[in-house]
Amino acid sequence: MLQKKLEDIEQLNSLVADMQAAHDLEDWEDLDEVDAKAHVLYEKLEDSTLMNGRFDNHSALVSIHAGAGGVDAQDFAAMLMSMYQAFCKNYDFDFKLLHISSGEEAGLKSASFEISGENAYGHLKEEAGVHRLIRLSPFNNSNTRETSFALVEVLPTNLHSSFDFEDIKEDDLKWDFFMSSGKGGQSVNTTYSAVRVTHIPTGISVSCQNERNQLQNKQQALKYLHDKLAALELKKQKDMETELKGVHQSIEWGSQIRSYTLHPYKLVKDHRSGWESSEPMRVLENGDILPIIWSLKRIKK
Repeated sequence: MLQKKLEDIEQLNSLVADMQAAHDLEDWEDLDEVDAKAHVLYEKLEDSTLMNGRFDNHSALVSIHAGAGGVDAQDFAAMLMSMYQAFCKNYDFDFKLLHISSGEEAGLKSASFEISGENAYGHLKEEAGVHRLIRLSPFNNSNTRETSFALVEVLPTNLHSSFDFEDIKEDDLKWDFFMSSGKGGQSVNTTYSAVRVTHIPTGISVSCQNERNQLQNKQQALKYLHDKLAALELKKQKDMETELKGVHQSIEWGSQIRSYTLHPYKLVKDHRSGWESSEPMRVLENGDILPIIWSLKRIKK
């Protein structure tokens, strides 16, 4: 990570030298071209300084929950997961599905996945909160305009390494085993390899179905349960309330952080930074959320 920044700084210095040379030669066309490249690289370096949160360099544990809106909300939840998958593909992050609960007719009720890569949590933490979709519903005969909601929760992973959880009693854990409800191989869908562990004193639960067998899923579920318990402990510290926000929000009207409007006009707007675009599908389908993320970080600067 540090080596890459040093390389970018060296490249920027080289571009500045090229700009000076083009200016001396009065080569205005070349000057404009080099200036544009330097501007992009400078913004990249400037943005990297905004990744200074306590857990920004951790991977991100992301959960999506369909809210008010019935089948439309479940479809919207699936659209959001696809958006994050596209984001990962575009920006070289790794996406690992942990659990998915399919919707009754379409989409999904909930899903959990891990996103890893350089400053994964630093990027994705800005996505935590309620998202709203406004569109003509493809799920009713009248094709009426419907509003749907979904909650995105984002936590840093590997928090458990900073806490001692040896005192967690086995009696405080409730285990459930079931067949996977999402896509998978034959063994995944026909055996009770998927697991859910619930920490009874706090009510926190984690499901995992992505591993090959029940034992591996149990190990993964425990790991993420420890992360969630660690996050709960950190949230009790007043200075961590902002860092770990976006959890336990009401998934309904008036609480949204971002709206995606597909009808009667096209607009995606983040209600925190004011960032907006008339191309909502570029965000939803192509995962082009980086400009939104930076708009939020810059106002917090």
